[in-house]
Amino acid sequence: MFYPLELPRPRRPINRDYGGNAGLIQTPKQDDRRGPQKILRLMLPYLKDYAATSSVHGIRYLTEPKMRNFERLIWLVILVTTSIGAVVVYVDLSDLYQSVRIQTTIKNTMLPIFRVSFPSIALCPRNRMNWQILENGAAEHFLGANASEVQKDVFLKFFTIAADPHLARLGELSSFFRNETLTDNLYLLDGLDLAKVYEYIQFRCQDFMHSCRWRGNPMNCCEAFELQFTESGLCYVFNTAISQASRQRAKEDKFYPLRTPQYGEGSGLDVFLRINRSLIRPGKRGVNVMIKQPQQWSDVIRHVPHEAHTRISMVPRLTVTDERTRAVSPVARRCIFPDEINDPYYKNLPGFTYWVGNCRTKCHQEHVVNLCKCSPHIFFPVTDKDNFTICKASEYKCLYNHRLTFSIERHPEEKDFVDNLYKEGMICDCFTSCTQLIFDRVFTTTTLDNNETDTEAGTMRIDIFFQSGWFIQYQTTMRFTFVELLGTPEFPLK
Repeated sequence: MFYPLELPRPRRPINRDYGGNAGLIQTPKQDDRRGPQKILRLMLPYLKDYAATSSVHGIRYLTEPKMRNFERLIWLVILVTTSIGAVVVYVDLSDLYQSVRIQTTIKNTMLPIFRVSFPSIALCPRNRMNWQILENGAAEHFLGANASEVQKDVFLKFFTIAADPHLARLGELSSFFRNETLTDNLYLLDGLDLAKVYEYIQFRCQDFMHSCRWRGNPMNCCEAFELQFTESGLCYVFNTAISQASRQRAKEDKFYPLRTPQYGEGSGLDVFLRINRSLIRPGKRGVNVMIKQPQQWSDVIRHVPHEAHTRISMVPRLTVTDERTRAVSPVARRCIFPDEINDPYYKNLPGFTYWVGNCRTKCHQEHVVNLCKCSPHIFFPVTDKDNFTICKASEYKCLYNHRLTFSIERHPEEKDFVDNLYKEGMICDCFTSCTQLIFDRVFTTTTLDNNETDTEAGTMRIDIFFQSGWFIQYQTTMRFTFVELLGTPEFPLK
């Protein structure tokens, strides 16, 4: 029996083959293909295996042996189309992630008013100087008994003109600084502490406060109100938490700053004012009212006319910001958390709680220091952390020279929408606090019934209260986070 496999086999040549002759073992030919073709040839088996077992709907039909070519083409078009759609959706979501990540919505439409503090109320009489004290002994008290007549004259005329100081109304000092003799001699008062002079010649509480009520109950006005400097000068402030004593009270008393669960007329602060006419001079009349946060240094004022009953109804507006928003910058969320003290947009008075009002006051102070190299402590707080000097009397000439700048506050974006007639102004870009409380106010003034109040003419009644027992609370949250971005499907078809 003959078996071909029993025949001897030729050896494989070392340096050459046998030309592919029959009956000989051939050496595999060298693959001369390079680059993409070689990579495709190597990857093609793996791609076919993946397509056959892939869970992505449609891919396995591209390599299905039973599928016809036109069916494979249809599935290829479907896969390409859906992939393009997924990319478009992802690009839109990515744009939302980058630009519209923050949103503010209503959190509670019926939040009780006792959940927020009653605001701090500042009363600043426009005619606040006790002229009897100013003209009879004030100069000798501060300048000494040996003061010259020139010093006394400058002292009397300066504080007569500056009787109602306000950072935004320094133009009222014009009659003094237009007199070159008085201006040149103002340096004679440089050794005085102007804040102490204002405190000395200021009206005392009992000189113009007749009676006070809190939540309908009588109280001692002089115990409830505290004398405090603001950007409107010295004012009597109710429910404040700025002085050392009031801050200590806020730490020890959980019910301070004060709150009220009631609303409507007579449910908040009700004050009767009656200025002793023998202590004032004719001219400025009425009182400036300031409504601010208890931890806020100053805010805008509103004039209340004399011999009138003014009702001020308030509606709180509270906005809280979720902690997740810390993932974005303050520029994106447009607010600052109180502990973000290292952020370049953080601007606050040293030792104060961050509120947008305190940021604005700090901005005003920085403009004054930059232009006049000093800070007037009758308008701004003074702390040990400050690195500037207190303005002397002669340096108030600089404040007067820049009065137009200090009378206007502008937003950096204002120039794009408002045609400003003057170049002067303080540019302040202050973010709100991420827990921001604002009081919307409505002023209503009627004639005071003197028979009802049983007081002489000249009495003013100011009634400040909440308009409703409930208010709306807003919340700022992340509308689109990185988690939602990752949740976008790569392919719509599964």
